[in-house]
Amino acid sequence: MQWVTRRGVRLDRAACAWLIKQHIDPRAEIVYVEADEVAPMVEAGALPFHNTVSEAPHMRERTSFQELLAEYKLDEANDALALMGEIVRVAETKEPGVEEGEGLRAITKGMNALSHSDGEMVARMAPVLDAIYAYCQRRVAGNRGWANAEPGWENPPASGK
Repeated sequence: MQWVTRRGVRLDRAACAWLIKQHIDPRAEIVYVEADEVAPMVEAGALPFHNTVSEAPHMRERTSFQELLAEYKLDEANDALALMGEIVRVAETKEPGVEEGEGLRAITKGMNALSHSDGEMVARMAPVLDAIYAYCQRRVAGNRGWANAEPGWENPPASGK
């Protein structure tokens, strides 16, 4: 399936691209176009993923990432993805919430500074989002410490010895 969003990808839509490829449509083709090109592509059958909305003035803003989680019921089926959605929301909106959002915002701004295209931004963010997801999986399982401090962790042999 072809998915489309406007050019100028930052955190929310990079996270959406990751979510689509990892949990919704592994064979997705993701296209980044000018804003006025999105509607014709949607009319031709592409799926958009840039629908950040404010549900009401007194409600928190939901990110496109959270919208995709809800649309595909991933937030109900996967507590780690739901937590990740909250981290992305805080990082994207600067609203109060989980503390990890601040760090993710800083990392994303750095990745954005290093990137020269939307595809490169998404590619650079993929391992960061993999790591956030792994962190969320551990956290919802009750593990808040370092993985390498747990029984069963093996240190690799020292190089050159």
